[in-house]
Amino acid sequence: MLLQATGSMWDSPEVKNLTLLRSPLRTLYYFSCSVASGTKSAAHFTATHPVTLGVALPLLLFYVISKSVGYAEHTTALFEEWFLYSTWWIGLGVLSSIGLGTGMHSGLLFLFPHMLKVCLAAETCGHVDFNIRGDVWYSSEPFHCGDVPPGHVTYWQIFCKVVVTAMLWGAGTAMGEIPPYFLSYKAASAGRRNEMYEGLQEALQSSTGKRPSIVTRIVAAMQAWMMRIIQQHGFFGILVLASWPNAAFDLCGICCGAFLMPFWEFFGATLIGKGVFKVSGQALFFVALFRQASRSAILALIGKLLPSRLPFGLSKADSAPPAELLTGFVDNQIAKFQARVTAKAAEHRAVTRWWWQRRVDKFAAHFRSKEAFQAWVWQHVPDTVAEVWGWLLFVLITIFAVSCINTLAQSHKVWLMEEEKQREKADKVKSQ
Repeated sequence: MLLQATGSMWDSPEVKNLTLLRSPLRTLYYFSCSVASGTKSAAHFTATHPVTLGVALPLLLFYVISKSVGYAEHTTALFEEWFLYSTWWIGLGVLSSIGLGTGMHSGLLFLFPHMLKVCLAAETCGHVDFNIRGDVWYSSEPFHCGDVPPGHVTYWQIFCKVVVTAMLWGAGTAMGEIPPYFLSYKAASAGRRNEMYEGLQEALQSSTGKRPSIVTRIVAAMQAWMMRIIQQHGFFGILVLASWPNAAFDLCGICCGAFLMPFWEFFGATLIGKGVFKVSGQALFFVALFRQASRSAILALIGKLLPSRLPFGLSKADSAPPAELLTGFVDNQIAKFQARVTAKAAEHRAVTRWWWQRRVDKFAAHFRSKEAFQAWVWQHVPDTVAEVWGWLLFVLITIFAVSCINTLAQSHKVWLMEEEKQREKADKVKSQ
């Protein structure tokens, strides 16, 4: 009875109204309780895990001792660099895929701009022997060319430079698929109702009802096809589904858990597909798009396919051909992006004060007069793709954060309601 009531708990007004918009204080309270409970459980699991006790703790102890006595300083600094760099990109990958479709699109927001930055640096330096591990959240430091003499940089040299970062991000996207698999597997192995899987089945059945829309039929057919692939082909079916940008891959984790597929069969196929095949294809495409020579070849090919004038009188008599306009637009946007990166790096090197002190100074300067405020507003009106992208990044991160807070608060409230029902049921049994 308790498990049957769980679905109705999520639909109850007390839970549905638990959002930052409708009830901000209560939502923040339950969100804090959920974070505290999850942190406590994760800390206990991590501290008692054999890998932590047998591998992580000895390595951490060796690192602390080496750092304190100054032993192997170069190796220690290199380890710190790689650790922070790997944590950043794996974490972005997890954010991209976790949350059953509500994840942040960190590939578009971070990975592909990183590839553009590497391509621009390689063309500027004439080599790829520069350190890219400084491209993390806390640093605006540019890529330094060093003393290596310039030369010709090939397509494959740039690809090899970015593919490791792409694989770290891809490994993170594979890790983000674990929660739906884990929840579905636990429910199936315990013989409980698997609400995620049953919801998927209900959606498939409803799509075959009376006069469904064409979009509903297409989505349902794709979901049914994916389920057949997983059931019939197992590891290799998941590998195929994970090896391309599959927006519905969350369903794979739910289905694999419901089918009680072993963890390493599911995660191994997902890791190879997302962390090797998919990101390698994405890196091949974006390096070709961002590299000057290959981009020029692509735009020249597009120029041959485009008409010399836009139809329906959209082109003026003295206007340039569409292909020339497209080439100029792309080159102009890339040049502006490069200029912004250079300016941001120069500011980062010139200023040594804390970031919050700089923010306070800028706030005071912008609001000291009406004219200064108007100038600040006009300065932040986006006029390039990079600036529009920055505002889009801010909006998407805000939406993602609000979604996470609401979901965690509601799930903690449902858990408390379930615990209360369990206690009431136990009290009734005792009273009888």
